[in-house]
Amino acid sequence: MGNLNRREFIAGLAAMLGTAAMTPGLANAVNIGLTFKPSGSNIIFSEQQMMLVARIADIIIPATDTPGAIDAGVHLYIDHIAANWMNKQESNRLLAGIDKIDADAKAKYDSGFLALDNKIQIAIVQALDDNLAQEPAYKMLKTYTVTGYYTSKIGMTVELNYDPIPGPYKEIPLSDVGKAWS
Repeated sequence: MGNLNRREFIAGLAAMLGTAAMTPGLANAVNIGLTFKPSGSNIIFSEQQMMLVARIADIIIPATDTPGAIDAGVHLYIDHIAANWMNKQESNRLLAGIDKIDADAKAKYDSGFLALDNKIQIAIVQALDDNLAQEPAYKMLKTYTVTGYYTSKIGMTVELNYDPIPGPYKEIPLSDVGKAWS
């Protein structure tokens, strides 16, 4: 592969193999995920919105024996997508949807989403997930959480165990592979 780095390789491979089957928007999100480097500060989200998006992403992909969505900086990726990639109408719809999740929690539990018990937060996200077709903002959050996570370095190297240069060819029984990218 010479001087080609892993991200360039994956970006080219994704462009070659995957983008034909994806919607144009998702293909762009994948390409952005492959080159995104978290800055550590939010661009378009308020601090409250950033914390809420981080908590929802953490519920969708929690840390287990592998790092979770927060470890991968997915909330920063979604902020980056909303600020630099979505058109104004899409980003406004996402921001309004994030605020609606918090407002609905306040209306039902007299407390904002982030102040609620962990079990109630998970129940709210599960209800949103069960009604995905009626929750376009949550659908965007979930899509970009998964895209951001699995195109991040953590998602690819730790969760999927991707190794761009695995060494010389040798026969490995399928039962020994274990993960999708091995």
